[in-house]
Amino acid sequence: MVTARSEAQETGVKEEIPHDHLFKVTGLSSTNLEKLAQEPEPSDFEEAIAATGYGKFNIALMLCSLPAFWSSVSVTSSTSYIFTRAQCDMGLSLLDMGTVTAMTYGGMISSAMVWGFLSDTLGRRKIMVWGFFCSGLVEVAAALSQNFPMLLVTRFASGFLFNGPFAVLISYIAELHRTELRARIILLTSLFYTIASTTLPLLAWAILTKEWDFTLFNSLTFHSWNLFLLATALMPLLTGLVFLCLPESPKFLMSRGRNEEAMAVFRKIYTLNTGKPVEEFPVKTLVEEKNDQQGQGLAALRGGWAQLAPLFKPPHLKWLALVCMIHQGCMFGSNTIRLWYPQLAAMIGSDSKTLCSAIAPANQPLGDETCVPIATDMLTYLQSAAVGAGSVLTYGIGGILVNRCGKRVVAGFCNVASALMIIMMPFLGNSAFAVVAMVTAALAFTSLCGASLSSVIVDLFPTSLRVMAMSTFLMCGRLGTITGTVIFPALIEYGCLPPFLTIGAVLTVCGLACFLVPNTTLKKLE
Repeated sequence: MVTARSEAQETGVKEEIPHDHLFKVTGLSSTNLEKLAQEPEPSDFEEAIAATGYGKFNIALMLCSLPAFWSSVSVTSSTSYIFTRAQCDMGLSLLDMGTVTAMTYGGMISSAMVWGFLSDTLGRRKIMVWGFFCSGLVEVAAALSQNFPMLLVTRFASGFLFNGPFAVLISYIAELHRTELRARIILLTSLFYTIASTTLPLLAWAILTKEWDFTLFNSLTFHSWNLFLLATALMPLLTGLVFLCLPESPKFLMSRGRNEEAMAVFRKIYTLNTGKPVEEFPVKTLVEEKNDQQGQGLAALRGGWAQLAPLFKPPHLKWLALVCMIHQGCMFGSNTIRLWYPQLAAMIGSDSKTLCSAIAPANQPLGDETCVPIATDMLTYLQSAAVGAGSVLTYGIGGILVNRCGKRVVAGFCNVASALMIIMMPFLGNSAFAVVAMVTAALAFTSLCGASLSSVIVDLFPTSLRVMAMSTFLMCGRLGTITGTVIFPALIEYGCLPPFLTIGAVLTVCGLACFLVPNTTLKKLE
């Protein structure tokens, strides 16, 4: 007994020494050290979002996003449908119509950098809620327009306000899906664009074909086109209200050091997707993403510029300039035709004219006494709906061809093919059906070209420069749209051929330039 007790005492003494030593070094008792040893490693964002699964929350998120994508099409395209009616009410020329359309894109370009900074400072949810809602209020103001200057100002303001929250939405959707689902989800959003492009002309048919004219408060005169703009303004308003029900992006919360709030969001998503209680969420702690280098205000801007400066220096500068130039020309052609097509379709459909004979009378200025609104029927808007739906098949075929033929080959071929379609329009546009077929084919080709170039941008630049490269890429595309929508009516003054030949020439040059882009097919991301 004595021997056993002495051995136990010696053993106890031996065990106490390392515990005392660890307490001096770490400041933790042996009990706390044992608990710490049993705690799991902190999980990063990718592990946490993957643990939430896929289910009701993700489906609800996509349903809430549908009106946002519909709003994107209506904000940029709704004015294209009202010109057949509004040109007489406001005395608009073709150049005025192009200017109105261009002002929306001008507002988008002017606010690109502002929204990017605010979204990283204030958070995703606040920008989406207030941005969409305020954009809807400006759309309502546009619907109340009584003169050309007011319409111009409201279209610019609408583009300014809408651009930021919609760009943030894309990041928000990506941040709420695990890695292997992100590409599919972003591809699914292309279907939302198609739905919007198909249903918007049907809404225009339901409203613009009616002879509605009335006055409120003895000062506000409403026509059918005012009501159409008012109807489209309801979507961004609805989007802003719906997004009140969505949580803040957990990725943003983690980047700002708000891990407890991020964990609450993860647990809520987990419960909605799986139906299990929050206590069963497998992730218990999150890694600390916030670091001392993150700044605020001017310090954040200086740090951001230091990080992005390599994008505008060799070797990235030449590839950025080349791809942006190609995309600018691509959007110069495709968006010009897309945004002007409703007006052209109305001209052709009014008396079953050929394309060139329908355009010819537009050379003469409209007078208030002789102005007669262009008569439109259901067929005119069904043609626009068919054009909007034409890209569905293209995305399916393009998904197969891109990996087999290469992205630059697909982009180059699509640009040249689109150019041929547009050049043939003045010569073969002898009927409304022929014009619809050629416009649908041209826009389908340019849509696939734009998707291929977007993929090239993703592959061509490293992660630290990818977002800024994509923003520059999109901005150049909008500059091309502005240029095209203004130049197109100016070229019509010189006849039927100049506008279509100019667009065809630009698309051909851009198509040939695609073969100068590096081959990035199946290239791993840097």
